[in-house]
Amino acid sequence: MSFGARVLAVGTGGGGGGSGPFLTQFLSTNSAIGTGGSSTVTVTANTNGTMTVVGNGSIIDGDITPDPGWYSPTTTAIGSSYQIRITPTAGAFTTGTVNTWLTISTAKTWTVSTIGAQTVVFTVEIRDTTAGTVLASTTGNSIACDYINIGL
Repeated sequence: MSFGARVLAVGTGGGGGGSGPFLTQFLSTNSAIGTGGSSTVTVTANTNGTMTVVGNGSIIDGDITPDPGWYSPTTTAIGSSYQIRITPTAGAFTTGTVNTWLTISTAKTWTVSTIGAQTVVFTVEIRDTTAGTVLASTTGNSIACDYINIGL
């Protein structure tokens, strides 16, 4: 038994009515059931100011409103002017660069993948590439993955 990928696009504009970088805390849960495999969630900071959360399980949910994108309004290639840093405070990402400022001129991804259960709690920060000033930050973000193997 397997579940198709579920995609939740977030951060499609708005961001509280203002213009510029913003961040909103988000929580994501992904549960997968099968006879072999893993539970996986990938968070992507896109170059246009949006963020996407993609999982392979039956549940992608949480408080992902009003908009955990990172720039409002969404703007093509705005990422070249900004950097993002993800800092885990509990748990660890399976892939993705953490604790380092990354320019968002290309999409940046972080993945949590497990054959059991794993939770990562992390801080997200956005800063201007020119001045190096942190313009937005949110703590207590969380991704929880759970995989149940029903094989014999």
